[in-house]
Amino acid sequence: MKKILYSLFIVVLMLGVFPQQQAFAKGFPDVSQYTDEIQFLTDKKIITGYPDGTFKPKDNLTRLQAVTMILREKQITDFTAPDPGFTDLKKGNHGYEKVAKAVQLGFISGKTHTNGSKYFDASAPLTRGQMAKILVQGYQLPKTKDVYFTDVSDLNGFKDDISVLASENITTGYLDGSFGPNNKLTRQHFAVFMARMMNPSFKPMPNMQVHFIDVGQGDSILIQSPDGKNMLIDAGTALDAPKVIAFLKSRNIKTLDIALATHPHADHIGGFEEVLNTFTVKQFIDSGNVHTTATYVNLLTLIDKKNIPFSVAQTGDVIALDPAIKLNVLHTDDRAIDHNAASIVTRLAYDNVSFLFTGDADERVEKEMIGQSNLKSTYLKVGHHGSRTSTSADFLAAVKPQAAILSYGKNNIYGHPHAETVKRLKDAGIKSYATETAGTITVTTNGTAHSVTTSLTKPVPVPKPVPKPDPKPVPKPDPKPVPKPNPKPDVNSGLYVIPGAPTSFKNCTEMRKTYPNGVKKGHPAYASKHDRDKDGWACER
Repeated sequence: MKKILYSLFIVVLMLGVFPQQQAFAKGFPDVSQYTDEIQFLTDKKIITGYPDGTFKPKDNLTRLQAVTMILREKQITDFTAPDPGFTDLKKGNHGYEKVAKAVQLGFISGKTHTNGSKYFDASAPLTRGQMAKILVQGYQLPKTKDVYFTDVSDLNGFKDDISVLASENITTGYLDGSFGPNNKLTRQHFAVFMARMMNPSFKPMPNMQVHFIDVGQGDSILIQSPDGKNMLIDAGTALDAPKVIAFLKSRNIKTLDIALATHPHADHIGGFEEVLNTFTVKQFIDSGNVHTTATYVNLLTLIDKKNIPFSVAQTGDVIALDPAIKLNVLHTDDRAIDHNAASIVTRLAYDNVSFLFTGDADERVEKEMIGQSNLKSTYLKVGHHGSRTSTSADFLAAVKPQAAILSYGKNNIYGHPHAETVKRLKDAGIKSYATETAGTITVTTNGTAHSVTTSLTKPVPVPKPVPKPDPKPVPKPDPKPVPKPNPKPDVNSGLYVIPGAPTSFKNCTEMRKTYPNGVKKGHPAYASKHDRDKDGWACER
């Protein structure tokens, strides 16, 4: 019985991405895909074709065909079994003995009419969800971890069964994160899954996902590895912490295996305090670049209070998140005067698909990294929210990304992304995605194929006010004009002057202690020597 159920176990439908094969299987002129798997099962006489010599790979697999193939694999010859009592399948009918034996062995059952009578429905196709339930119940598979799909809920009736199969890496679902529980199973996919069960070399690699969370003007990236490990790179500002937490909870995350702060700016570490107070964090990796802000000091204090293992990244480090992936530190500088230049730059590679996470690294850092053999990446997280001081043409030529991700907020005061950066990406023929326009951006890959999905959160509509009747006008005497005071510049405008503050600073580090966002031309503390890119804003982030 075990062997029978184990055979059915591989039927688990993962219509994910299968390698495309063009050679035709021996004896089947209509088979041009999955030839190795079909040939493997044909050689073992588990599957056969039709009388006309074809296999009909894309035909739906019927319930009776599934039973027949499983019994062949088990080499059942004694079909003695009690009558299962199906109204549509009587002794002497085609397939009766096979179905009766399958019911006796416990790996398939019938359906129930509204009047309570049972029937088998031999010619009906099996769905992915139905097969998942058959496999889990028949083989009594244990759940080793929870796995979720976007289109699977308690309403489907197969949620737990599908999660069990996914936890065994028999199915990984589609690249868009769905499973397709109501999709019908084809003959060729049945062959693929059975071959995977019998020979592990046919098994697919599991999916991993990288989520670029929409936190407005900031960065936050969640990595969910093939083995189910979770890593958070940056956490946005303190104001955006609820967005990060809500997204992590939506992914059913309770523990972060690694949290990494690329550098100590508030738009990258501000949300970590609330994240650390909400989730268990097993390890915290920092750039080691010291900042005097309360945000940075409070974060270090909390890490120490919670006794979270803490380490400072070094260039050349290998981060041990999941043995299925490679995660290397390409750059970090704990002594950098400019905090952006301290950014931890990491490269993640999963088989043939890779990601380059740059933090706020600028052109100087990019020049240091150009020439490294492992810089080329499939996806590039654009440095410093699309600032003109990052993402040089030479850097793009070295990375050669297929797609770029920009993380920035709407109408931000810095003008990110700068037009020059957008143009460089366009001129290089690189497909760009932005959190400001697309919301959270998710890349799903099995190490070979990869896809991008986006999801904007729709704003809750504001109800229109109920109009009030116009009051009757009451004549008033003309007031005497009162002179209006000149409005003070906004605190974030770059022109706001703090009373009593110095008007001269030795360097940007000193200026940012007083003016964290720098100052604009026209401000008494503005100095051209602090305006490196000559854009009229000195010491901007």
